[in-house]
Amino acid sequence: MKIHVKHSLKTDVASALKLCTELGNQEAIYARLGGSDVEIKREGRSPKVRLRISRKEAVNPPAAIRRLVPSTNHVSHTEAWSADGEGYCADIAIEIKGVPVKIVGTKSLQPERGGCSVEWKFDVTSSIPLLGGVIASFAGGEVEQKLEKEFTILKSMA
Repeated sequence: MKIHVKHSLKTDVASALKLCTELGNQEAIYARLGGSDVEIKREGRSPKVRLRISRKEAVNPPAAIRRLVPSTNHVSHTEAWSADGEGYCADIAIEIKGVPVKIVGTKSLQPERGGCSVEWKFDVTSSIPLLGGVIASFAGGEVEQKLEKEFTILKSMA
């Protein structure tokens, strides 16, 4: 499943990068995103920043995959940020412990008239026979909801 979400922020790209990479901002964002036991680790100096974020999240998987996808998941992801032209880009890998799904993608910040754009692109796959498509579709839907919620939070902080 492919995911593509793009929105505009009314702030410059440098300020958007601070929202997306500074520890205090990330703590504020994840406090509002939900989940529990959030741990955020930041390494490097801007724009070369690496974030490692882990948390527990409750989900309600469809009956067909309930045995493969627990109702509480331990989710961790990494974001490796770097300069990208006039903006910035992060390679992102998401792992859901014990769930047979692979989620990889990018998050980019690019200047645009009146501010900057924030754009996410992800590929969500599962190699489980027969149920892989259902698992990938469910996980992709959850990721899309989180991205929309994260954008709403970023917009309120910008």
